[in-house]
Amino acid sequence: MSHAAVAADAASSAANISAAVTIDGSAKTSRIRVRPAARGGKYLGHDAADPNNLSALIALQDPRTSKIVAYGFAQAPTPQSAGPEQLMSPVSRSQPFPSDEHSVEVQLQVPVQSPSQLRLLVFGPLKHPEQARLVQTDINLLPGVDIGMGPETPEGMVIEIPGLCISNVSAQWQTSQLNCTAEITMMCGCPIHDQPGWFWPDTDFSIQLVTHMQSGAQHSYLMAYDKTKGTVSTFTGSWASQARKGDRIRQVWVYAIQPKLGNLGKFRVFPPLPTSPELPPEVREIVKSRGKKLRS
Repeated sequence: MSHAAVAADAASSAANISAAVTIDGSAKTSRIRVRPAARGGKYLGHDAADPNNLSALIALQDPRTSKIVAYGFAQAPTPQSAGPEQLMSPVSRSQPFPSDEHSVEVQLQVPVQSPSQLRLLVFGPLKHPEQARLVQTDINLLPGVDIGMGPETPEGMVIEIPGLCISNVSAQWQTSQLNCTAEITMMCGCPIHDQPGWFWPDTDFSIQLVTHMQSGAQHSYLMAYDKTKGTVSTFTGSWASQARKGDRIRQVWVYAIQPKLGNLGKFRVFPPLPTSPELPPEVREIVKSRGKKLRS
């Protein structure tokens, strides 16, 4: 599905429930281009996408009724979807993020009769929905005024998703010797490396296995970057248990911390968490139906 198809699908969604932002037939269509990005990383491109090449859900919600008035899924079919090379170059806060014709985006349109405040929702990465975040921000829409749609302002509105993505976790905690291995990436899926000059060096991150005990004590075990050949963006460790004899483990977590950008990640190893995070009911149903919608 092309960007245009996503926009058309979003427009169709808006038309079905346009009364949420329209008082009468005098409404004018307002369009908005949105690009989801990882805090400190790239756009949510192919490395953040599910098997259908969808990396994020973008939706507009009427805050008065909580109804979704338009939505679309970000298509990320190629590595270029994550943005141009200069995206990681320093940029003034008064300048837009670089983008090109391959950069991931969603175009939404809604009929607006008078200046309106809507809630913009961004949920991703869809490659790891159990690790995805829902970011919300309220924006103003003016009748007939577009955001990021003109040839001189193609960058659109970039919404950052904070956090770190934790996956492929393997852990042993039931004996006196603990061990854990986990893959840690930016929310865009970009890997952490130990090579000089890399955007996301392993020294910027603190990865820990943390046990919460029945006594209320917590024990942290620092994981190290795995330099094994062929291993990518992985941290590992093995330790003797710090727990007092007879103090049982209540929960086991992996924590990921990037102090300089305030990015945090969490993964509960034991007991396992539900595979889907808490979402507003309508958003949850839209996310669940994304594969069916593409096949229909």
